[in-house]
Amino acid sequence: MILWNKTGVLLAAALLLGGLVAGQAEGRGKRLTQLPNGGVVGCNTCHIGGGGSPRNPFGLEVQANFLTVSGSAGDVVWGPELASLDSDGDGVSNGAELGDPDGIWVVGDPDPANPFAPGDPENTPPLPTAIETSSWAQIKTLINELD
Repeated sequence: MILWNKTGVLLAAALLLGGLVAGQAEGRGKRLTQLPNGGVVGCNTCHIGGGGSPRNPFGLEVQANFLTVSGSAGDVVWGPELASLDSDGDGVSNGAELGDPDGIWVVGDPDPANPFAPGDPENTPPLPTAIETSSWAQIKTLINELD
């Protein structure tokens, strides 16, 4: 028969609690790898002030509509539908902010360049100017690429 003293019980409880907390943090941390540039932007991709803080508009959108299992247990479903939305209402799509405007990135692909936080309306990519989107600008870009 095993006799538990107070120190042994406290140690066992601490180890159990530590294991539960670590498992929970790791389980949600995996979601960063399920979004383009999730690892670059970090927990603020879905949270206001880092992991454990309240979710930002993008995080709420993912939780409500883009998890493989409803609630907080599922994996993120990244694709054209989530990429096309503007969860934070800043006029720029989630995909554009995460560097994948078409939602074609898949887990395992390299991260696209130049991400922004899709849940922060103050952190958005610059909108293209009329000159940047004109045919002449496109022709100049092609010519410069040939040089």
